[in-house]
Amino acid sequence: MHKLGVIDASFLYAETRSTPMNIASLQLLELPPGASTSFYDRLRWYLARRVSRVPFMTRRLKRTPFALDQPIWVDDQRFDIDEHVHVVTLPAPGTQRQLEALVAKLHETPLDRSRPLWSFTLIEGLGPQFSPSPQGRRVVALYCKYHHACIDGMAGQAIIDVLFSDDPTASPPAAPPSAPEPEPGVLELLLDAARASMVQSLSTGERLGERMRAMWSLGRRALDGEQGLGAFAERAPRTPFNVAVGPYRAFAFATLPLPLVRKLAKSIDASVNDVVLAVSSAGLRRYLSRLGALPEASLLAGVPVSLRESGDKSMRNQVTMLIASLATHLADPIERLRAIKRSTRIGKAVLIESKALQIDDFHLPGLSLLVAGAARAAEELRVANYVATAFNVVISNVFGPTRTKYLLGARMLTHYPVSIPAHSAACNITVQSYVDRIDLGVTACLDAVPDASVLCRDVVAGWDELCSALGFVEPAEMAAG
Repeated sequence: MHKLGVIDASFLYAETRSTPMNIASLQLLELPPGASTSFYDRLRWYLARRVSRVPFMTRRLKRTPFALDQPIWVDDQRFDIDEHVHVVTLPAPGTQRQLEALVAKLHETPLDRSRPLWSFTLIEGLGPQFSPSPQGRRVVALYCKYHHACIDGMAGQAIIDVLFSDDPTASPPAAPPSAPEPEPGVLELLLDAARASMVQSLSTGERLGERMRAMWSLGRRALDGEQGLGAFAERAPRTPFNVAVGPYRAFAFATLPLPLVRKLAKSIDASVNDVVLAVSSAGLRRYLSRLGALPEASLLAGVPVSLRESGDKSMRNQVTMLIASLATHLADPIERLRAIKRSTRIGKAVLIESKALQIDDFHLPGLSLLVAGAARAAEELRVANYVATAFNVVISNVFGPTRTKYLLGARMLTHYPVSIPAHSAACNITVQSYVDRIDLGVTACLDAVPDASVLCRDVVAGWDELCSALGFVEPAEMAAG
């Protein structure tokens, strides 16, 4: 029986009409020489023979009776690849702004829970400015959307390894045919829910001492006047991002040069993630200053942190949240980066000391009804407009492929992330590395950030500002215009 963990299931329970829990990536693909116009047909045929190598892509959700436990995955007896793979064509001239607007519209559409929770859309009609080769080979875009209940960012990279190839002339093997597993019956699900509750009761007692020690350690740290709990103990100021979100999305993308980001980080003894936070901070400063909405206190970022062990490629969510200061109250970009570095170091130490308190699994009858009901009520009342928030924006950094990838001989050019704005955090900045690039995506609520490309340009300007301050000169790439 393939049951969702509580973190996976929480993305289902908290989903509302205004907060679809979709995560996605946008790949630009350069088609091989002589490629016909039937790439969509070939892609559909190819995926139909390989998606079962990624278990959730041919499974749908089944609820536990009376909401006694988390849902389970069952084989979709009526799986149809045509329900999941689509094609659209941009109207001429096929610009970046048109592509971003289309991705935003695709991203705001919830996935159908009666089917496997994913969807691929091939986007044609891109203008010639997207082609990087002198030969002007045709470039298409592939928007790959998944429900967050299925995967986290690192699991998304594992899917790339399964469906894409390192060799332009080879493809990953097709999945061997297999008969769908029979669905468990009501009695089996009820017995499993009872067993899970019993095991949980036993394991809770076993880990009690470990959790008490973690709480004691955090208590001592909270009284430490020098480091304390860092940004975990700070209060996020109100900004235009900290509101109840609507159902519509805005999206924009850009690219930073990964080798130079690493070189810059090394020059100041910082991490690549520290530089990403500093560049994002500079962009947010510019954007909010232009609106006259930059608070005196520093903005705080929620930074997803992977809990995966090395080599773990399972598809379930294994993340927690670090809270870091963005030092937006500091005008000097170098001092800002140093302050961010100090904050993330403290934040990582807090997460290490509180590891025993992280939720690994949790079984509570009626949990789905409680969380879903609370989420709907909070949305209807627009509670996020009035209550304090733990952080202002989410900024995520996902490690991606280090080698060039191919799909049906088409070279993967980009790996732009598309993420989740949520109530109280209407703006999400996510980056994914790919070979020598850091591809950046700004995903936001359209009401809170009417033009995400403006904020995206501000982030790129923040990169240029940091490079100049540290004596590095290499402009970022805003991708195709």
